[in-house]
Amino acid sequence: MKVGIFIGAVLFVVLYVISIIYVSRRIQEGFSGILPEKSRWALYTVMAVLSFSLVFGMMPVSYGVKRIFSTMGAYFMGFYAYALMLFLVRDGVLLLGKLLKIKGDLDGMKLLSTSSVMITVLSLVLVVYGTVHAGNIKTVSYEVDSYAQSLPEKMKIVLLSDLHLGAVGSEKRLPEIIKKVQAEEPDLVLLSGDIFDDDFMLIRDPQKAIKLFQGVESTYGIYASLGNHDGGKTFPQMLQFLEESGITVLLEQHQVVADSFVILGRLDPSPIGGFGGDERQETKEVLSALPDGLPVIVLDHTPSHVEQYGKEVDLVLSGHTHKGQIFPFQLGTKLLFDVDYGFYKRNEEAPAYIVTSGAGTWGPPMRIGTNSEIVRITLQRVK
Repeated sequence: MKVGIFIGAVLFVVLYVISIIYVSRRIQEGFSGILPEKSRWALYTVMAVLSFSLVFGMMPVSYGVKRIFSTMGAYFMGFYAYALMLFLVRDGVLLLGKLLKIKGDLDGMKLLSTSSVMITVLSLVLVVYGTVHAGNIKTVSYEVDSYAQSLPEKMKIVLLSDLHLGAVGSEKRLPEIIKKVQAEEPDLVLLSGDIFDDDFMLIRDPQKAIKLFQGVESTYGIYASLGNHDGGKTFPQMLQFLEESGITVLLEQHQVVADSFVILGRLDPSPIGGFGGDERQETKEVLSALPDGLPVIVLDHTPSHVEQYGKEVDLVLSGHTHKGQIFPFQLGTKLLFDVDYGFYKRNEEAPAYIVTSGAGTWGPPMRIGTNSEIVRITLQRVK
């Protein structure tokens, strides 16, 4: 198993290096007419530094340096992803033209140079657009009916997921996110994981973020489950942050709220660095400990194995997928998950599922083809 992982990692690095060289050569050919020959090596040096800046940020250096490399790497990954895709499409079209023997100078130097410049500029424009768009927080709404008579007639829930505090742009977006939460005047606020981005120490101003959360008013409080990025060596600091913020964290635990309903918080099955010794338990075991006769809301970060919850659960809230975050990766999330976004109900016996694209971003601080969002859920009692 370890040998397989090692071989896979080596293969990934080799392919990544080849792709960086490929993109660098394509950019260089576009600007070769206006830049001196020696500039090629300067370009390759810059591309090499940027392409491995995320790795540099993982080295034992100060957090100030880590943030610089993380920021460089995050923006570069967005540029690299689109430049690579667009260059491959262009070269694929040119190759197809050759194979079909289409007449015309399809691979002439002028065409290659001009298209390389256009692709480079377009990739940079997409980074700018995606970054701006990621900060435009939307509000989406769902209505869910319940026959549980213990519930209030109507209960407004606000769902947040994937804040990724510590990631590039996360703290800048947080005040607007909290403002939108407060504007909803919620009865209940729920966080379905990935509140942090692996390392608590990457948050620039934790006290400011704590004060923002402390300012949220709701009838029944704020509850959270943990996602795959909410663990690791700074896990104790994460828990302390949540406690000071007035957020109740449920670690494979449930909470009866106002004798009306139950909130169950699940641990993600694949935490990066672990949850300080806590682990996800068997779903049947966790569900068997729930009190009878009350509706159950489950916070489960990753929307995998939807069949694990049945009629004993009323509502499951998830995130994780980001809906792919940037086009065309939503095509991948649709293949990987039974439900990668939106509302889903398998059958009449199954709970309602709601999967949000999340309020934040992971990796490139961009969104293209998806939205950053908070979710308003109206849970209404049906007689």
